[in-house]
Amino acid sequence: MEHKHFKGKVYYEAEMERLREEYRKWKVLTQKINTPFFIIYNDFKEEHLEDISGGALKLYLYLGFHSKNYTGESWHSVDAIAGYFGRDKRTIKGWFKELEERKLIKRIQRGFKWKANTFLLPYGKDKQEG
Repeated sequence: MEHKHFKGKVYYEAEMERLREEYRKWKVLTQKINTPFFIIYNDFKEEHLEDISGGALKLYLYLGFHSKNYTGESWHSVDAIAGYFGRDKRTIKGWFKELEERKLIKRIQRGFKWKANTFLLPYGKDKQEG
């Protein structure tokens, strides 16, 4: 017995092909116009994805989208990030702490009341050191 809402194999195959083509065109266009991007390598999945908290993951993505491409450095304050996420500063500090403990970031503050520089750190079994 065929389900009422089942549209048929041909329909779904055509829809899947349409979605593949839509993604391909989007990817080509974003590369062509040199849209900024943030890469997450597969090692992140193996080392962090299963047990990183949702908040820390959101913060990591936020930092990645706002960091310099060649240095992994950003200067967003805890206040600015708390405002963006609509969260308490203590929550954001906890997310930063988790990312530092996972060795995904390093924060350096050069002086009292200065914004901290946040650096994304290399991760993965094949990371380059030195």
